[in-house]
Amino acid sequence: MKKLNLIIFAIIISLTACQPKTDNKDDNAEAAIDSTNVNDEYHFQFDDVELWTLQDKVNTMSMDLFADADPAVVKDLVPTGEADAAINAFLVKQNGQYILFDAGVGADNGGAMIEKLHEIDVNESDIKAVCLTHFHFDHIGGLLTNGQPTFPNAEIYCSAKELSAFKDDENVQSIVEAYQNHTHAFADNAVILDGIVTIPAPGHTPGHSMYQIGKILIIGDVIHAAALQIPHPEFCARYDQDKDQAIKTRQNVYQYIQEQQLTVAGMHLPHNGVMRKFPEK
Repeated sequence: MKKLNLIIFAIIISLTACQPKTDNKDDNAEAAIDSTNVNDEYHFQFDDVELWTLQDKVNTMSMDLFADADPAVVKDLVPTGEADAAINAFLVKQNGQYILFDAGVGADNGGAMIEKLHEIDVNESDIKAVCLTHFHFDHIGGLLTNGQPTFPNAEIYCSAKELSAFKDDENVQSIVEAYQNHTHAFADNAVILDGIVTIPAPGHTPGHSMYQIGKILIIGDVIHAAALQIPHPEFCARYDQDKDQAIKTRQNVYQYIQEQQLTVAGMHLPHNGVMRKFPEK
Protein backbone atom coordinates (compact mmCIF):
# COMPACT_ATOMS: atom_id res chain seq x y z
CA MET A 1 0.00 0.00 0.00
CA LYS A 2 2.83 2.44 0.81
CA LYS A 3 4.43 1.79 -2.58
CA LEU A 4 1.07 2.31 -4.26
CA ASN A 5 0.62 5.62 -2.45
CA LEU A 6 4.06 6.74 -3.59
CA ILE A 7 3.25 5.86 -7.19
CA ILE A 8 -0.01 7.78 -6.97
CA PHE A 9 1.77 10.78 -5.47
CA ALA A 10 4.47 10.71 -8.16
CA ILE A 11 1.78 10.76 -10.84
CA ILE A 12 0.02 13.67 -9.14
CA ILE A 13 3.23 15.70 -8.80
CA SER A 14 3.97 15.19 -12.50
CA LEU A 15 0.61 16.62 -13.53
CA THR A 16 -0.01 20.27 -14.31
CA ALA A 17 -0.88 22.07 -11.09
CA CYS A 18 -4.58 22.20 -10.25
CA GLN A 19 -6.56 25.39 -10.67
CA PRO A 20 -6.95 27.49 -7.50
CA LYS A 21 -9.92 26.56 -5.37
CA THR A 22 -12.95 28.76 -5.05
CA ASP A 23 -13.84 30.19 -1.66
CA ASN A 24 -15.83 28.02 0.70
CA LYS A 25 -15.40 29.51 4.12
CA ASP A 26 -17.79 27.09 5.81
CA ASP A 27 -15.87 24.02 4.61
CA ASN A 28 -12.56 25.63 5.49
CA ALA A 29 -13.62 26.58 9.00
CA GLU A 30 -14.96 23.10 9.68
CA ALA A 31 -11.78 21.45 8.41
CA ALA A 32 -9.54 23.74 10.41
CA ILE A 33 -11.07 22.73 13.75
CA ASP A 34 -12.16 19.13 13.16
CA SER A 35 -10.25 16.36 14.91
CA THR A 36 -11.04 13.18 16.77
CA ASN A 37 -9.37 12.93 20.16
CA VAL A 38 -8.07 10.11 22.30
CA ASN A 39 -7.47 10.89 26.01
CA ASP A 40 -6.92 14.59 25.28
CA GLU A 41 -6.98 16.95 22.33
CA TYR A 42 -3.28 16.56 21.53
CA HIS A 43 -3.12 12.74 21.46
CA PHE A 44 -4.35 10.56 18.61
CA GLN A 45 -4.51 6.81 17.98
CA PHE A 46 -4.24 5.34 14.47
CA ASP A 47 -4.39 1.54 14.61
CA ASP A 48 -0.94 0.64 16.00
CA VAL A 49 0.49 4.17 15.76
CA GLU A 50 0.15 6.90 18.37
CA LEU A 51 0.60 10.58 17.56
CA TRP A 52 1.08 13.52 19.91
CA THR A 53 1.18 17.19 19.03
CA LEU A 54 3.94 18.92 20.98
CA GLN A 55 3.01 22.57 20.62
CA ASP A 56 6.25 24.49 20.95
CA LYS A 57 4.65 27.92 20.63
CA VAL A 58 1.29 29.49 19.85
CA ASN A 59 1.54 32.34 17.38
CA THR A 60 -0.17 34.04 14.47
CA MET A 61 0.73 34.62 10.84
CA SER A 62 0.46 38.24 9.78
CA MET A 63 -1.18 38.79 6.43
CA ASP A 64 1.74 41.12 5.69
CA LEU A 65 3.65 37.90 4.97
CA PHE A 66 1.39 37.31 1.94
CA ALA A 67 2.27 40.33 -0.17
CA ASP A 68 1.11 38.72 -3.44
CA ALA A 69 -2.32 37.69 -2.14
CA ASP A 70 -5.48 39.43 -3.31
CA PRO A 71 -6.20 42.06 -0.59
CA ALA A 72 -9.98 41.62 -0.91
CA VAL A 73 -9.69 37.86 -0.38
CA VAL A 74 -7.33 38.36 2.55
CA LYS A 75 -9.69 40.83 4.21
CA ASP A 76 -12.63 38.47 3.72
CA LEU A 77 -10.92 35.37 5.10
CA VAL A 78 -8.69 36.96 7.75
CA PRO A 79 -10.38 40.23 8.73
CA THR A 80 -8.14 40.75 11.76
CA GLY A 81 -5.01 40.59 9.61
CA GLU A 82 -3.62 37.79 11.78
CA ALA A 83 -4.28 34.08 11.12
CA ASP A 84 -4.14 31.62 13.99
CA ALA A 85 -1.04 29.43 13.79
CA ALA A 86 1.51 27.61 15.93
CA ILE A 87 4.95 26.07 15.94
CA ASN A 88 4.39 22.33 16.33
CA ALA A 89 6.51 19.24 16.58
CA PHE A 90 4.96 15.78 16.43
CA LEU A 91 5.83 12.65 18.37
CA VAL A 92 5.00 9.22 16.97
CA LYS A 93 5.16 5.95 18.86
CA GLN A 94 5.49 3.03 16.46
CA ASN A 95 6.63 -0.51 17.30
CA GLY A 96 7.43 0.64 20.83
CA GLN A 97 9.82 3.38 19.64
CA TYR A 98 9.49 7.15 19.87
CA ILE A 99 10.15 9.19 16.72
CA LEU A 100 10.07 12.99 16.72
CA PHE A 101 9.20 15.09 13.68
CA ASP A 102 10.93 18.47 13.84
CA ALA A 103 12.18 19.99 17.06
CA GLY A 104 10.76 23.49 17.38
CA VAL A 105 12.83 26.50 18.41
CA GLY A 106 14.19 24.86 21.54
CA ALA A 107 14.00 25.60 25.25
CA ASP A 108 16.89 28.04 24.91
CA ASN A 109 14.59 30.20 22.78
CA GLY A 110 11.39 29.89 24.79
CA GLY A 111 10.02 26.76 23.16
CA ALA A 112 7.77 24.44 25.19
CA MET A 113 8.33 21.20 23.26
CA ILE A 114 10.50 19.53 25.91
CA GLU A 115 8.05 20.52 28.64
CA LYS A 116 5.22 18.97 26.59
CA LEU A 117 7.35 15.85 26.08
CA HIS A 118 7.86 15.47 29.82
CA GLU A 119 4.13 15.91 30.45
CA ILE A 120 3.52 12.61 28.64
CA ASP A 121 6.36 10.89 30.56
CA VAL A 122 8.78 10.78 27.66
CA ASN A 123 12.39 11.85 28.21
CA GLU A 124 14.90 13.20 25.72
CA SER A 125 16.87 9.95 25.93
CA ASP A 126 13.77 7.98 24.85
CA ILE A 127 13.75 9.50 21.35
CA LYS A 128 15.10 7.02 18.79
CA ALA A 129 15.02 9.35 15.80
CA VAL A 130 14.27 12.91 14.77
CA CYS A 131 12.93 13.37 11.23
CA LEU A 132 13.31 16.90 9.90
CA THR A 133 11.02 18.47 7.33
CA HIS A 134 13.55 21.23 6.55
CA PHE A 135 16.26 23.39 8.09
CA HIS A 136 14.56 26.63 9.08
CA PHE A 137 15.40 27.46 12.68
CA ASP A 138 11.89 27.00 14.10
CA HIS A 139 12.17 23.33 13.09
CA ILE A 140 15.73 22.54 14.18
CA GLY A 141 16.47 24.87 17.10
CA GLY A 142 15.37 22.27 19.63
CA LEU A 143 18.00 19.77 18.52
CA LEU A 144 20.59 21.53 20.68
CA THR A 145 20.43 22.63 24.31
CA ASN A 146 23.32 24.76 25.55
CA GLY A 147 25.18 23.65 22.44
CA GLN A 148 24.80 19.94 23.22
CA PRO A 149 22.53 17.31 21.62
CA THR A 150 19.09 17.51 23.19
CA PHE A 151 18.37 13.90 22.20
CA PRO A 152 21.51 11.92 23.05
CA ASN A 153 20.29 8.59 21.65
CA ALA A 154 18.63 9.88 18.49
CA GLU A 155 19.47 9.40 14.84
CA ILE A 156 18.76 12.47 12.70
CA TYR A 157 17.06 12.06 9.31
CA CYS A 158 16.85 14.76 6.65
CA SER A 159 16.70 15.21 2.88
CA ALA A 160 20.05 15.04 1.09
CA LYS A 161 18.91 17.98 -1.07
CA GLU A 162 18.10 20.01 2.03
CA LEU A 163 21.42 19.21 3.66
CA SER A 164 23.25 20.27 0.51
CA ALA A 165 21.26 23.51 0.22
CA PHE A 166 21.97 24.46 3.85
CA LYS A 167 25.54 23.16 4.09
CA ASP A 168 26.86 26.67 4.84
CA ASP A 169 24.24 27.49 7.47
CA GLU A 170 25.88 27.85 10.88
CA ASN A 171 22.96 26.31 12.77
CA VAL A 172 22.94 23.28 10.50
CA GLN A 173 26.70 22.91 10.77
CA SER A 174 26.42 22.96 14.58
CA ILE A 175 23.75 20.27 14.52
CA VAL A 176 25.68 18.00 12.16
CA GLU A 177 28.79 18.42 14.30
CA ALA A 178 26.89 17.74 17.53
CA TYR A 179 25.26 14.58 16.19
CA GLN A 180 28.38 13.59 14.23
CA ASN A 181 27.89 10.13 12.70
CA HIS A 182 24.20 10.01 13.61
CA THR A 183 22.91 12.20 10.75
CA HIS A 184 21.35 10.37 7.80
CA ALA A 185 20.56 12.12 4.50
CA PHE A 186 17.92 10.36 2.39
CA ALA A 187 17.08 10.52 -1.31
CA ASP A 188 13.61 11.42 -2.60
CA ASN A 189 10.88 8.88 -1.80
CA ALA A 190 13.02 6.90 0.61
CA VAL A 191 11.50 4.50 3.14
CA ILE A 192 13.03 4.86 6.59
CA LEU A 193 12.51 3.55 10.11
CA ASP A 194 10.30 0.52 9.54
CA GLY A 195 8.10 1.94 6.82
CA ILE A 196 7.95 5.72 7.16
CA VAL A 197 7.77 7.14 3.63
CA THR A 198 9.58 10.38 2.80
CA ILE A 199 7.88 12.53 0.16
CA PRO A 200 9.58 15.53 -1.46
CA ALA A 201 7.60 18.77 -1.20
CA PRO A 202 9.94 21.43 -2.63
CA GLY A 203 9.31 25.12 -2.95
CA HIS A 204 9.37 26.26 0.65
CA THR A 205 12.99 25.11 0.66
CA PRO A 206 14.84 22.98 -1.93
CA GLY A 207 14.66 19.79 0.12
CA HIS A 208 11.48 20.40 2.09
CA SER A 209 10.02 16.97 2.87
CA MET A 210 6.84 15.38 4.13
CA TYR A 211 6.51 12.08 5.97
CA GLN A 212 3.75 9.51 5.63
CA ILE A 213 3.05 6.97 8.36
CA GLY A 214 0.12 4.87 7.21
CA LYS A 215 -2.78 7.32 6.84
CA ILE A 216 -0.95 10.17 8.60
CA LEU A 217 0.78 12.80 6.48
CA ILE A 218 3.15 15.20 8.24
CA ILE A 219 3.30 18.17 5.88
CA GLY A 220 5.89 20.46 7.46
CA ASP A 221 5.48 23.99 6.11
CA VAL A 222 3.25 23.29 3.12
CA ILE A 223 0.76 25.52 5.00
CA HIS A 224 1.67 28.61 7.05
CA ALA A 225 -1.72 30.29 7.47
CA ALA A 226 -4.49 27.71 7.25
CA ALA A 227 -7.38 30.19 7.13
CA LEU A 228 -5.96 31.71 3.94
CA GLN A 229 -3.98 28.94 2.25
CA ILE A 230 -6.41 26.06 2.55
CA PRO A 231 -8.97 27.78 0.32
CA HIS A 232 -6.21 29.53 -1.65
CA PRO A 233 -3.11 27.37 -2.17
CA GLU A 234 -1.89 29.87 -4.76
CA PHE A 235 -1.00 32.38 -2.01
CA CYS A 236 2.55 32.08 -0.68
CA ALA A 237 4.14 33.38 2.47
CA ARG A 238 7.39 35.20 1.95
CA TYR A 239 9.15 32.24 3.58
CA ASP A 240 8.62 30.13 0.43
CA GLN A 241 11.92 30.32 -1.45
CA ASP A 242 10.56 29.22 -4.83
CA LYS A 243 7.00 30.49 -4.91
CA ASP A 244 5.99 28.94 -8.24
CA GLN A 245 7.18 25.53 -7.08
CA ALA A 246 5.59 26.00 -3.66
CA ILE A 247 2.21 26.69 -5.26
CA LYS A 248 2.41 23.58 -7.45
CA THR A 249 3.47 21.49 -4.47
CA ARG A 250 0.67 22.83 -2.28
CA GLN A 251 -2.01 22.21 -4.92
CA ASN A 252 -0.78 18.68 -5.58
CA VAL A 253 -0.47 17.87 -1.89
CA TYR A 254 -4.06 18.98 -1.32
CA GLN A 255 -5.20 16.68 -4.11
CA TYR A 256 -3.20 13.79 -2.67
CA ILE A 257 -4.66 14.34 0.81
CA GLN A 258 -8.19 14.33 -0.56
CA GLU A 259 -7.75 11.30 -2.81
CA GLN A 260 -6.06 9.23 -0.11
CA GLN A 261 -8.27 10.54 2.74
CA LEU A 262 -5.26 11.26 4.92
CA THR A 263 -5.03 12.80 8.35
CA VAL A 264 -2.84 15.91 8.15
CA ALA A 265 -0.35 17.08 10.77
CA GLY A 266 1.12 20.51 10.06
CA MET A 267 3.90 22.37 11.80
CA HIS A 268 1.98 25.66 11.60
CA LEU A 269 -1.62 24.44 11.73
CA PRO A 270 -3.46 26.05 14.66
CA HIS A 271 -4.96 24.46 17.78
CA ASN A 272 -3.69 20.87 17.95
CA GLY A 273 -2.12 20.95 14.50
CA VAL A 274 -4.06 17.91 13.24
CA MET A 275 -6.84 17.77 10.65
CA ARG A 276 -8.85 14.60 10.03
CA LYS A 277 -10.96 16.35 7.38
CA PHE A 278 -9.75 18.36 4.44
CA PRO A 279 -12.10 20.50 2.33
CA GLU A 280 -13.08 19.20 -1.06
CA LYS A 281 -12.00 21.08 -4.17
